[in-house]
Amino acid sequence: MDKPAWMADSRGRPSGCAMPMPRTPLLRAVLPLVMLACVASCKKDAPPPPQQEPSKAPPTAAPSGASVAPAGPKAVPTLVLEEFAPAGSKPEAVFGVEGAVVVTHKQRVGRIVGDSVEWLKETILPEIAASPTVIDSVEGRFPDAIDVLYRSDSMRAPVPSYMPLTGKGTSKSFAWGGGPAAINGLARIGESVLLLGWSYVYDEGIFFSTVRGPKLDRKQQTPAEAGCKPEEVQNEFMPVRPAIWADTIAASKSGVLVAVGKMCHERGPALEVWDENATKSRFIDVTPLVKDVGYWPKLLGGKDEVWLYSGKTNPILQLEGGELTALPRTEAPPTLAFVSTSGVLHVVAGPSLERWEDGKWVEIGKLSWPTLFRTMVVDGDAMWASAEGKVYKLREGKGWSFGQDCKTPFVYLYDVSPGNANNFTFPGTRKALATFPGVADIRLVEIREGGRRLGVEVKSQEQGEALITHVRATMKDENPILICHAPNEPRVIEINDGK
Repeated sequence: MDKPAWMADSRGRPSGCAMPMPRTPLLRAVLPLVMLACVASCKKDAPPPPQQEPSKAPPTAAPSGASVAPAGPKAVPTLVLEEFAPAGSKPEAVFGVEGAVVVTHKQRVGRIVGDSVEWLKETILPEIAASPTVIDSVEGRFPDAIDVLYRSDSMRAPVPSYMPLTGKGTSKSFAWGGGPAAINGLARIGESVLLLGWSYVYDEGIFFSTVRGPKLDRKQQTPAEAGCKPEEVQNEFMPVRPAIWADTIAASKSGVLVAVGKMCHERGPALEVWDENATKSRFIDVTPLVKDVGYWPKLLGGKDEVWLYSGKTNPILQLEGGELTALPRTEAPPTLAFVSTSGVLHVVAGPSLERWEDGKWVEIGKLSWPTLFRTMVVDGDAMWASAEGKVYKLREGKGWSFGQDCKTPFVYLYDVSPGNANNFTFPGTRKALATFPGVADIRLVEIREGGRRLGVEVKSQEQGEALITHVRATMKDENPILICHAPNEPRVIEINDGK
């Protein structure tokens, strides 16, 4: 399949913009920064303009005296992205915290109020290790307990750092002189915040400690306490690691704390769980449900639940009431999982925004284009997202929805890696399309609509649906969509029998 120069999948782009990480500690420390840069650069242009919408027939009045049938289910709205840049400001990312929706710009954090931003007077350090600083995430509670994770923009000396931007807490930075280090997450339990970080330098090792509020008596079990065999334990360049060197942590609002990582360093993935008010942890083997959580697992805390999202190939796991279960899969693999400000699980799955409700996934919106977001926030009826260094408000509007009167059917295939050359020819995709029975009537094109995208111009709805069936059979990782769109100045890529 397509193999671009920089670790791409069969489509000529990084798989979900989450690249594989070598299992070496040094690269493990550095590659999260490359990952962040990848996400920030997945698409370069402004979001696409609204597209044609299916025509709507005028309503027909019911005959006098006739009963009116009950209204059917409400149509799922199309969500378009409207850039949020009030008064000339340029917010870069948006985050949901308790009591507010906040945005960031360089070293500043501000609260969204109506159509404007109220910037906090507190800011992070302007630079570390002689390099400007950038904010990675904002968590906590507005206005008195805002927590910020930040770093320098230097690959050589990232110095991952935590700062209690408002209220009282203990700032923490790792590897001031540069070197392998990371902050893997924050977990809030009541008024306390626990930080998980690590560093290979200055004998810092694993840092698992309270940085805000009353001290939490939570300790990870040692390899000996967990029954690990001596040959399974790795202790490279740092003090003895715990039984699980956690990839990340999170807590439910009810106080259940969870960490995830490899058990005994060499076994499969497991959860280390501290039940509400418990000081000793217990372990839950994840391998019956998920064999590998990859290098970028994400834990999300709800009211009583903690969810594990470990990439689009795995089901989302739910820990509730001490029981770990796998949620049903969405039709398209999720590329982002997050909780709303009220603690409800949501995913972006292909073009759909879906909510976990009453034991099933409920579609609450269709995105005007499938988009790889950095963050998304659902705050009541308001929706926000960030991508490519911009913040967007999501609102109902016209999108790509296909209708019977569409004159320009188009099959969207996938987003193109920004690392691909402008004349890249997508050999794997062309090879798959070459065996489509109607190949002579279709045209493979690259377009620039909110980023570089690849799609196929088809003659009709029937041909488009047939092509989608063919692509799903020959390109297993893809989720093509039939839309109504007339590309502006497309770059045509000749299929040429796939050669």
